Amino acid sequence: MATQIQGAKIVTEEIENSAGANPYSITLGTESTTTGGTAIDFTGIPTGTSRIIVMLVGVSTSGTSNQQIQIGDSGGIETSGYLSTVSNNNAGATSFTAAYGLNDTVASAGVTHGNITLTLEDATNNTWTCTSLLARSDFTVVIHGAGSKSLSGELTQLRITMANGSDTFDANGGVNIQFQ
Repeated sequence: MATQIQGAKIVTEEIENSAGANPYSITLGTESTTTGGTAIDFTGIPTGTSRIIVMLVGVSTSGTSNQQIQIGDSGGIETSGYLSTVSNNNAGATSFTAAYGLNDTVASAGVTHGNITLTLEDATNNTWTCTSLLARSDFTVVIHGAGSKSLSGELTQLRITMANGSDTFDANGGVNIQFQ
């Protein structure tokens, strides 16, 4: 004999937080192609965001500078105060203080794929954690990292760039974000 449950219904479109928004809604940004420039900026990240996933597909650079992510609030992108370490399956670890590091084994024209997750750990101090899992399809290496950073205000923007500030994106790859 089968058991029936009557009257049970989950409708996520009707779940709201105290601000009247659906906290389970995930917004996909607009993909940015990586065919030039020294940085890719995502701005206008809305108030109340607590998780951001950065997705890299076929990202390559013109040199050997480490790729990195910097976050910012309404005062701009912050370039100090990060506690971040990156490692891979072929070498030791590299620490970063000017950004969340993404790579520690970069080759000119190396091709990177994967996800980076930024999570709001403390809304009072605007403290964000970062975890990353990336791979280079041109070289047998898996890269992973983690870190944290506090901002003076709510996160509104992030930047993907290179540590030396002069290498450029040189492949027809893509970068996008999801936020919640």
